[in-house]
Amino acid sequence: MLTKDLLRYKTQNGQILPQFVNPADNRLLGIAEQLIAVFEESPAKPRATLLESSKHIIDSTPGTPIVKRGLEKLLLDRTEFDTTPNEELIAFRQKLFTETSRLLSQETFENYADYQGKVLAESQPEVDPTDGADLTAKLYADLPSNQQVLTFKTLSAEHLLHRYNTAQVQGLLLHSNSLTLKLVDAMTAELRQLFKYLRFNQLLSTIRKAEERYQITVDGPLNLFYKTKRYGMNLANFFVAVLHQPKWELTAEIQFRNTRWRLSLDESCGIKPISQQFLAYIPEDIQLFQTMLGNKTDDWQIRPGSQFLPLPGDLYCFPDYQLVHKSGVETAIELFHPWHQGHLIARLNTLAEQKHVSLILGVSKALEKKPLIADALAASAYFSQFGFTFREVPTIRTLLPILNALV
Repeated sequence: MLTKDLLRYKTQNGQILPQFVNPADNRLLGIAEQLIAVFEESPAKPRATLLESSKHIIDSTPGTPIVKRGLEKLLLDRTEFDTTPNEELIAFRQKLFTETSRLLSQETFENYADYQGKVLAESQPEVDPTDGADLTAKLYADLPSNQQVLTFKTLSAEHLLHRYNTAQVQGLLLHSNSLTLKLVDAMTAELRQLFKYLRFNQLLSTIRKAEERYQITVDGPLNLFYKTKRYGMNLANFFVAVLHQPKWELTAEIQFRNTRWRLSLDESCGIKPISQQFLAYIPEDIQLFQTMLGNKTDDWQIRPGSQFLPLPGDLYCFPDYQLVHKSGVETAIELFHPWHQGHLIARLNTLAEQKHVSLILGVSKALEKKPLIADALAASAYFSQFGFTFREVPTIRTLLPILNALV
């Protein structure tokens, strides 16, 4: 992901236009290859050495510096550093500082060398008191600049440039109020994967369908009562799934400070998908829920949501879970997290007069604490029959009574 200072865009007539690079530019491909080579050779080296080598390429090659720094940032995101706390070093510093404080309170030294020698002699005799570099290296061995590179996930130069273009859009979406996606000629498998991305990233959306054309509206991180950096990252990651759609149109309202611009993109922007689709991936929370349900009852089978559920009007829901009873009865569960206040109110209003929509609503206890939500839940006859609250993940204790009532 790119930080705001690494984004390249222009603004014109209320539009914000991300400045993409040409993935076929031979000069830029050459620079990308040089940077990738530096990172491929970085394991077992300290972070400072890696950054010094990449800076040399950035400074010595032609082209726009902000682009090259953006490529470096994306490569750093694919690099794992050793950030494990060094307990031995922490103990060394504590002992050294404790001994320093004790000696300063008890003795007077004529010069710094005598003081340093005395401290080290009593606290760390293995360190040469005359070698300042040795002492400094030992004291600050766990600073970020000294962290060792453990691994680097390499990639091709062309893939890096496509990833750079993707990151330009993602960086703007981190500052969005809303996102609207229109899908034309969407294929069923790709469409389901798109909605799995939405649900797995806990992004609630309003889904409408007219003449085989889907319109999906998602709140942006700047439009939430419940602000979270995680939500913004999840929304930015959702754009990766959009790239797998054959035809799409995306519009978003981007806001920096008090100024708003409109971002408009479609499949003609030229960005290729940068990831594999997770066709068989099941998140850990769903696996945990499946295990808990299996331990309590053999009557119900649960799986991740994979089917659209029509709602009153032209609305659709893509639930988190789908459940099937051994008798053939089916139902679904839709979860509402702390930042889903507006969507929960809308869902309760949509279902207010319904008695036959087989949709169970799970509401986060953090969301339930809000007076507006607490009042809405208390007043909802639908929620009283088909709703429950949860903390981190749903529990079988609260869910089973609702499920059993359905059969």
